[in-house]
Amino acid sequence: MKNLWFDMDGVMTVYDYDLYVPQKTGDTPPFLRLGSHVFASLAENEELMKSFNVLYEKYRDSEEVSVNVLTSIPVGLLQAEHTLDKYNWCLTHIRDFRAADFYCVSVPKHDAVIDFLWPLTKDDILVDDYPKNLANWTKRGGTAVKCINGINSYSDLYDCIDTRWPASRITEVMEEILKK
Repeated sequence: MKNLWFDMDGVMTVYDYDLYVPQKTGDTPPFLRLGSHVFASLAENEELMKSFNVLYEKYRDSEEVSVNVLTSIPVGLLQAEHTLDKYNWCLTHIRDFRAADFYCVSVPKHDAVIDFLWPLTKDDILVDDYPKNLANWTKRGGTAVKCINGINSYSDLYDCIDTRWPASRITEVMEEILKK
């Protein structure tokens, strides 16, 4: 079985740099403020989410492909808030979303799958925008797809999709990757 793992921040949602940096010197970044619920209302990458929903519906009950959300959160006081906000975001933006397809982790993504599910293989495909996640995923045996989101750049190391493409093109490329 092929397993598609989609990251949220910067892939399914528009990356908002201002959430991760202090507004002024000495401030706590918004995503680290208790009660901020920054992940509950992030804007979706519209074309990517159209494609995600096509793939999710197509393979929902498939024995061939599993489509999942794999997102990370920082360890600490905000774990429950961030987890619930990200899960509720998925319920709002993914048609007929199932809890079983949601993985929210506080360890590196590759470690989460290896430690809790199975050893990574080329059939475990991570769609992510963060180079460190992609490099660690492939180093552990998985397949990485770099999501270009307007703030990062293309790479010759990975297959790439772009959030600025039409949904049909994103879906087409993802289907080609699944055939490999």
